[in-house]
Amino acid sequence: MNTKGIFFERIRIMSPLIDPKNSRNITKKEMAYNAIKQDILNNKLPSGTFLIERELCKALNVSRTPVREALHQLGSEGLVEFIPGKGAFVSGISYEDIIEVYDLREVLEGLATRMFTLHATQSEIEELDKLYEHIEIALKRDNIEELVKYDVAFHKCIVEGCRNSRLKAMIKNINDQIERITNTIKKDKVRARTTAVHHKSIINAIKQKDAVLAESKMREHILDSKNYHLKKYNFPN
Repeated sequence: MNTKGIFFERIRIMSPLIDPKNSRNITKKEMAYNAIKQDILNNKLPSGTFLIERELCKALNVSRTPVREALHQLGSEGLVEFIPGKGAFVSGISYEDIIEVYDLREVLEGLATRMFTLHATQSEIEELDKLYEHIEIALKRDNIEELVKYDVAFHKCIVEGCRNSRLKAMIKNINDQIERITNTIKKDKVRARTTAVHHKSIINAIKQKDAVLAESKMREHILDSKNYHLKKYNFPN
């Protein structure tokens, strides 16, 4: 079964109007949006995939209106592009996309790390330290998938504890793009070791309550990640 077939088969077995993480029923447009978006972010629908409305309607068991609305929302988020006379396609990832997203991330998560260092409680720091310990364990076991999971949780813990709701919202706005960029690249052990070293330096600075150093270490980590992904995409850095 090809990628498109797998996607449609997965959608067919979904409960179309119920979101298990939400107590309320979601609309057909939200269901279509969530399903298509998740498979774009997970690279199950790779760049350049032609999104045929009638096939999406059939797979999702909805009319064209919710599918069209979902595609246009995804278009406004940069995940789908519309080519006149051809239709909707999963958008590509460009050099500019990586540069712009990671430049924003460097500044925003750097600030979040500084704010976390200044305001985090002891229990929050201990939680972050436990997440780092899980990263080390995953590295020793060569479990890259597990390491990535705790890497994401490590960053989320810092952002959630930064005590700035607007900053959290800004970071959330670029997280989908970060997820898509990182999910497209197969993780390797060398990068995993580098990630662990970087996170160790970040948590050490936080424990020392050195907000300036913690921010600097986070920014160095994200800058290095940007250069890594530019190289993996064969872009010059």
